[in-house]
Parts: sequence; C-alpha cells; structure tokens
Amino acid sequence: MDPQWIIAACAAVGLLITWTGTTAGAALWVLSRINDMKKEILADSKAKHDENRVRVDAIQKLVIRHDTMLDPQFNGSATGQHRARQ
Repeated sequence: MDPQWIIAACAAVGLLITWTGTTAGAALWVLSRINDMKKEILADSKAKHDENRVRVDAIQKLVIRHDTMLDPQFNGSATGQHRARQ
C-alpha cells in the first residue's frame, strides 16, 4: 500500500473526528442557550403571574368590602343616607 493512501485515510479520519466534535459541541452549546432562555422565560412568567395574583386578591378584597357596605344588614351606609341623618 502506498504511503499517500495511508496519509489520506488518516487525514479523512481526522477531518471526520474534527467535524463530528465541532458539530456536537455546537449542538450542546445551542441546547444550553435554549435551556437558559427557557429558564429565564419561565422565571419572568412566574413573576408576572405572582404580580397578577396580588392584583386579583386586592380587587377581590375591594369587591367584598363594597358588597358589605351596600348590604342592608349594615344599614346600607354606602348609599349616603347614613351621613344625611347625622
């Protein structure tokens, strides 16, 4: 066998190993970036969800207070009649 064929085969194998390693490394890097972005998006979504939960709780408390003030059991004091009598 001619030494040039051996050198060509070794160069082809080296090129194949280099290309495979580079492709695998690039794929792992891309996947890690995607995972980082996914974690960031989920954390941002959770923070917004928590803020919305606080707003909903506050609105529910206001609605309950408003309903209580208009309840006849409490003289319907929110209608202004209670203030007019005093």
